[in-house]
Amino acid sequence: MSPRRRSNPRRQGQRELPDRRIPFPVDIVDRGDEFVVSAELPGLRKQDLDISVRKHRLQIVADPNGDRASGTYLRRERGPAGRSRVVELPEPVAEKRVSASYDAGVLRVTLPKLRRRKRIDVE
Repeated sequence: MSPRRRSNPRRQGQRELPDRRIPFPVDIVDRGDEFVVSAELPGLRKQDLDISVRKHRLQIVADPNGDRASGTYLRRERGPAGRSRVVELPEPVAEKRVSASYDAGVLRVTLPKLRRRKRIDVE
């Protein structure tokens, strides 16, 4: 048997998953004067979430630190790998007025749109 066949994870019955941050799905709703971004992130605590916003861009990082089992993991697919997502918004937002809540595994970020100055024509 060739070395390639022996080390093939499929032949061993389990395929290894790559170690990388897995993005999560989001919903983005335009309510006219604000955007609301919702993401399902079950099993986290509020302190596991890091949210930042800059102009048109919202970044959500979910990095769980808990759920440490004693012993040595032979396989770990449920964590603690963090997940990250950058959401591009169609308009700039008022960074200082952004708010977020996390309840029942759902993160909801409310991003008020930046008020544009109304141009006044001089007669």
